Amino acid sequence: MNKEGTLVVKKLSEQELEKRWQQATIKRDVIFTKTFGDNKALTLELLNIILPELKIKEIIDIVPEDRQKENIVYRGVRFDVYAKDEKGRGYDIEMQVVNHHDLGKRIAFYQNKLSSRALNPGQYFFEKRDTYVIFVCDFDYFNQGLPIYHTTMRLEEDLNKVVDTGEYNVILNSRAKDFSSVSPEVKAFLDYIRDSKVSNEFTKNVDEEVRKVKANTETRDSFMDWEEKLAEERYYTDKEAREEERSSNISGVIQELNDDGMSKKQVIRIVSNSFKITKKEAQEYYDKELAIK
Repeated sequence: MNKEGTLVVKKLSEQELEKRWQQATIKRDVIFTKTFGDNKALTLELLNIILPELKIKEIIDIVPEDRQKENIVYRGVRFDVYAKDEKGRGYDIEMQVVNHHDLGKRIAFYQNKLSSRALNPGQYFFEKRDTYVIFVCDFDYFNQGLPIYHTTMRLEEDLNKVVDTGEYNVILNSRAKDFSSVSPEVKAFLDYIRDSKVSNEFTKNVDEEVRKVKANTETRDSFMDWEEKLAEERYYTDKEAREEERSSNISGVIQELNDDGMSKKQVIRIVSNSFKITKKEAQEYYDKELAIK
């Protein structure tokens, strides 16, 4: 913000962008997406580590669909990594670093997108293929200290009754306190997510793939473009929020002064002086707040 109180878009320097790229780990969407989205073998192994009961034999389709998710406002059909196995089951693997306190709705959103791919035109509902949304979180969303959580749909009147929707959700927590309930492979993967710690053959392979991704100049350029785009969008988001807050404050002052019995002329003068706006602008606020009531 400059001395006139106006927000100014501050472009990130080449040095700052390079620093962010050098510090970036697998937690960053673009790196996570390229690491697994371009490597069927790694994705197959990861899915079998997270979902060993499925005994997945082959990944027949994998798409790194992120495309940097368009922007921070738009919500399109974009997954971090979309995969399909030999039985047609669909998987969406998402990396989530920031807790926006809306994980349930995010899961529902991605399940809806997966389900749209799970049934072909003309098929019966019982033919719908199972879908799995997997969130790899660098925070403990449920605050239970566990490394892995599963959600299902249950009958409210009898929680022992599970409604078979064919939709399964898995939430991994790299910040778990107790890993005794999971395999050593799950713990090793979550240790790598949290600290980039290599502790077994799988995390060694993941780390090597991450290094390859970071050595790719095209991916580096994509990352830097995205960082600049985020900075610009955050500027406009902040600007809009500040304008809304300012408008709300002005309206509140107008209402308070009016309740104190001040005349329209007095209110407009005080608002104009207090908020450094013209009397014409103050009158527009006044008319909007009071004249129509």
